Amino acid sequence: MKNNNPRDLAVETLNRVLQNKAYSNIEINNILQHAELSEPDSRLMTNIVYGVLQHKLTLEYQLKPYIGGKDLDRWIKILLMTAIYQLQYLDKVPDHAVFNESVEIAKGRGSQGIGNLVTAVLRNYQRHGVRPIPKDDSVESMSIRYSTPEWLVELFIKQQGLKKTKEMLDTINEPSHISIRVNTNKITPEELTAKLAEQDFEMKPSTISPVGLTCHSGNLVNTDEFRDGLFTIQDESSMLVAPALDVQPDDKVLDTCAAPGGKTTHIASYLESGSVMALDIHQRKTKLIRENGQRLGYGDIIQTRALDARKAKDEFDEEFDRILVDAPCSGLGLIRRKPELKYFREPEDLMHLQEIQLSILNSITDLLKVGGQLVFSTCTFDAEENEDVVMKFLNAHENYELVPVKHEKSLDKNVNDGVLKLLPSDYFTDGFFVAAFRRKK
Repeated sequence: MKNNNPRDLAVETLNRVLQNKAYSNIEINNILQHAELSEPDSRLMTNIVYGVLQHKLTLEYQLKPYIGGKDLDRWIKILLMTAIYQLQYLDKVPDHAVFNESVEIAKGRGSQGIGNLVTAVLRNYQRHGVRPIPKDDSVESMSIRYSTPEWLVELFIKQQGLKKTKEMLDTINEPSHISIRVNTNKITPEELTAKLAEQDFEMKPSTISPVGLTCHSGNLVNTDEFRDGLFTIQDESSMLVAPALDVQPDDKVLDTCAAPGGKTTHIASYLESGSVMALDIHQRKTKLIRENGQRLGYGDIIQTRALDARKAKDEFDEEFDRILVDAPCSGLGLIRRKPELKYFREPEDLMHLQEIQLSILNSITDLLKVGGQLVFSTCTFDAEENEDVVMKFLNAHENYELVPVKHEKSLDKNVNDGVLKLLPSDYFTDGFFVAAFRRKK
């Protein structure tokens, strides 16, 4: 029988995410595809999953006095966090519904004894109320208040300062909005806004990209406009990458880490007689790039190859006018949309990722024409994966120079020493980094 209990499905989804270090959006989609939930129940389930992930450390802090040192199974602890989340953060959900459903889930997944445990914990929590969190700016207090691991709080303060760190942490647990990039070879942003308004989508212009639109909710993928290739789903900050390449109509472009193809198709939109070769290490992902390219009308411009970008220098005997390295990174800029990343990353990951980024950059240096442009981008704002990589790359390659990133004038304040960096709190987008280089003689 299908499980159609949104709270139970939220527990199942969270268990998969935290056990397997899986992406929340993928697991939510997988669960919803096999359930038969009404629209309100789907929203409740999704809300609980993201809410628990966003506030996980805060919820654990609230639960600690009532479970003490008990060695509970993961799913029981998750169930209790889903209940505390609903009681503390969801005003429109009746307390009795949370109690009853949580106890029934405990008995159904476990036993009467576990049901009694859940009852006791929730009664205790209700009796004592929300446990105060110290309001000081110590790393420990900020970690609990913003549900961000202490090492990340320390890193953010070290790199961004206390004021910017607090601004950023204040915003990352707010629900993200939906953003799309308009395929301006088929329609203008104004025309698309009008078309979608007829279907009750309230679109607003992006504050940072002239081809971007945003809205707060709705299934934009399930529209004729999406199927007809009038737009694609893409975060506003990643829309800044293709313009930074300064692509010309007849350029040959190499996109080294291309899936799922958002930036690839954006590059293709500037091309006429040129072409873009899109690489991804996974064969199945190159298929996704091709599908996106076909839908948007760039099937003849985009070519794909399943290839580890670190081996690119051994695979190509041609030179490219433009090369994009949208490098693997920690994804810390995505934590508003993928809050689980806060808990999955470790300090050593950053240096390991830096090594991968440099190996990709080093593999393509001879593939760029003299005078050509190389863009390096990441969806993180960590200096070890960004500014440090730029410095090490330049020190190792005297025939490359840093050039100012091409950008909209409204982003001048985000460009320092020629590189562009966005924090998640700047424009309520993903955190992002973009640097541009030119190959010298």
